[in-house]
Amino acid sequence: MSNEGTVALNNYLQATNQLTSLSWQDSTSGPKNAPQWTSTCKIAGQVYGIGTGTHKHIARNMASTIALNSLRQSSSQDCLFL
Repeated sequence: MSNEGTVALNNYLQATNQLTSLSWQDSTSGPKNAPQWTSTCKIAGQVYGIGTGTHKHIARNMASTIALNSLRQSSSQDCLFL
């Protein structure tokens, strides 16, 4: 049960003064005894990552990892134009 992606995203957003802009949209599908969670990670209202999993924390961790990779890629591309 790892939440490394979620922790890393929170740390990144805190370091860049963006933590308060983080929001989540969570939903489930499938049977009650085996739900499939989908979590959407939004930063300042923009979608940065979508993850799925058998538990909400798994879906959020996946979405966090995708979002963090996207933020880091955007940040490195911004540096190319300076």
